[in-house]
Amino acid sequence: MSYRLRLIITITVLIAVTFSVGGTILITSSFQGRLDTETNAALNNFQMVLGTLSLVNSLGAKADYGSLGAAMEQLSGRQAGRWQAIRLSSSAKTIFQSRSELMEGYTLPTPSSSQCTYLRVQDSYGRGLLIRSAVPAGKETLVLQARFDLTSVYQNRAAMQGQFFKIYIAVVLIGIVIAVILSYALTSRLRVLTAAVRKISGGDLSTRSRLTSTDEFGQLSRDFDAMADKLQGNISTLESDIERQERFLGAFAHELKTPMTSIIGFADLLRQGNLDENTRMMAADYIYSEGHRLENLSHKLLELLLLKKDTVVMKRVPLPAFVAEIDHALSPNLRDKGIRLICRAEQKRAAFEPDLTKSLLYNLIDNAGKAMENGGIIALVATAIPGGCQFLVVDNGRGMEEKELDKITEAFYRVDKSRSRKQGGAGLGLALCKQIVELHNGHIRFDSAPGKGTRVTVELYGKAAKK
Repeated sequence: MSYRLRLIITITVLIAVTFSVGGTILITSSFQGRLDTETNAALNNFQMVLGTLSLVNSLGAKADYGSLGAAMEQLSGRQAGRWQAIRLSSSAKTIFQSRSELMEGYTLPTPSSSQCTYLRVQDSYGRGLLIRSAVPAGKETLVLQARFDLTSVYQNRAAMQGQFFKIYIAVVLIGIVIAVILSYALTSRLRVLTAAVRKISGGDLSTRSRLTSTDEFGQLSRDFDAMADKLQGNISTLESDIERQERFLGAFAHELKTPMTSIIGFADLLRQGNLDENTRMMAADYIYSEGHRLENLSHKLLELLLLKKDTVVMKRVPLPAFVAEIDHALSPNLRDKGIRLICRAEQKRAAFEPDLTKSLLYNLIDNAGKAMENGGIIALVATAIPGGCQFLVVDNGRGMEEKELDKITEAFYRVDKSRSRKQGGAGLGLALCKQIVELHNGHIRFDSAPGKGTRVTVELYGKAAKK
């Protein structure tokens, strides 16, 4: 059963039960009030007859049946009593009676003087009220019994019930219409949310419910849209990660295939043995260089994997001494290539992981050196910033197109693939740099233009990123 149908049934039942209970209470209280009124009026009328008989009887020394009968005739003739039937009798005879058959078959106890007993009855004559009382008459006691009509009271109740039933049917029908309207109004926003859920489950992640109401449905819609935004973002990130992994695997396979093909080919030549000394040395050199490149590739991959697993411990390091170590390690090799390395550092300490940061700067300076064909200048500047440090690596090499800047930190990506292979690059250096920066909760930015060199800005912070 749908929620809308349950809502319609609930509202209809609530209206029907509430109206029926209220109507029943109203009819019952109205009926009971009128019944009590008519009963009291009959009792008062009966008391008036008793008073008249007592007055007539008090004028004589003993019961005067003729006077009593005459009095009853006069009361009946003037319709002073509103009874249906009445009977005045002694133990020996009936003094007066009018339609006494309406009282036959009913037995009421005779009360003591000045008291009455009554009984509500229903028979073929309708609804009535029987009243019985004793009338003192000298030494005798007479019995007065009368029946008063209550049929109009019950007929009025029946009429009210019939009227109420018609009104009840009309109210229930109106209630059903109201319930349908309300249920559609209340569930229309649920239908919007349901449609949005179905579209998203069907693959349309851009769908949003966008309800603007301020009630619970509006809050649910906003929470749902926020969840959908986050889901779409996560899926986009996941798709990007999958795409990068596919590119990574494709590039990795290509990186392995090229040197392995060469190694296998030259090894086959050496195995044949019909080579002169120069050809054999050339084959051996190529196998050595390609093997060395594969070794570098494996080292870089291992570093990438270890960066995802190792715990990073930050240390406060004096910047001048740290930069001096890098200068001492890299300057000799760069000088052999005609490249001058200029290092400067602020006289302060900064918190970072020294070994990883050293690897980061080695890779950046190595990349800068590979961008220079006929020598040049590389500058390394280290300064302290709030919560960490900043490193600038600036060169006056070839530079890069702006479209290349967003891709250079991807694994195996090379701006100039042929030159990188000749220089022994695996395309993983900047990917390592990016991982190291992320472990430091930092940022890395590349500014470059063809023929104008490259400027790399690295900011590292002394708080390791959560894994």
